[in-house]
Amino acid sequence: MTQVKDDQGMSSPTSNSRLPLLKASIRIFAEKGFEGASIREIADAAGVNSSLISFHFGGKAGLHAAALHLAARMARHTAKTLPIPPLPAGPFAGKSAMLRQAVTALRAYIHEFIRISLHLHSSLPPEKDPQLERSVLVLIAKTMIYPPEQSMDNLLEAVQPHIDYLHRCLRVLRSELDHDGLVRMGMSIHAQLLFFLCHQDILARLLNEPPCHEDDLPRLVTHFLRFNLNGLGIPEEFLEIESS
Repeated sequence: MTQVKDDQGMSSPTSNSRLPLLKASIRIFAEKGFEGASIREIADAAGVNSSLISFHFGGKAGLHAAALHLAARMARHTAKTLPIPPLPAGPFAGKSAMLRQAVTALRAYIHEFIRISLHLHSSLPPEKDPQLERSVLVLIAKTMIYPPEQSMDNLLEAVQPHIDYLHRCLRVLRSELDHDGLVRMGMSIHAQLLFFLCHQDILARLLNEPPCHEDDLPRLVTHFLRFNLNGLGIPEEFLEIESS
């Protein structure tokens, strides 16, 4: 391919164009999917020459994989901000204090997922661009439906912290579950949260209801928590309603 030598962005690509491309690609891939996003659109959104996508990432597939890698880093950070679930071992496994700790961790996980879904204030450091959070989750959710092969490793890396955190909660809440039961229960909870993430706006229109907003966060968190604790067979006494 012939390059235009007098174009500084094409002849001397610089590393400071890489992060803007990743941020723009996360938003556009989340909105339009891998097939619907175009290289030119992503480059225009990042304010750089489209040839830099090939320079940094080798093309759209490489950019998508790199975007998911950044999403994985953000997912790990979010998991680290949550309370650590208890370990289902030792003489206190299954006791009230441990169950309450697991419920607290599950509530925190649901809270973060719903908060991000509602575009609310981020817990990420400012340099991580908190506006990316919802796009990161949507990108992961959409990529899980039809994952490009080149992005598979990064997709698994992005999803793993969420699965691990939820499974740690479930191993305490339902310590008798075998591996298959644990996986199915985790999938059920994530399916609810991902459906809300991706379809809350259209559901509001179908039901002729106003869109959810910040004031709805405590109510939504309590709903999802109560629904899943009931499904897990956890007594109502372990559901402590928060005022915030």
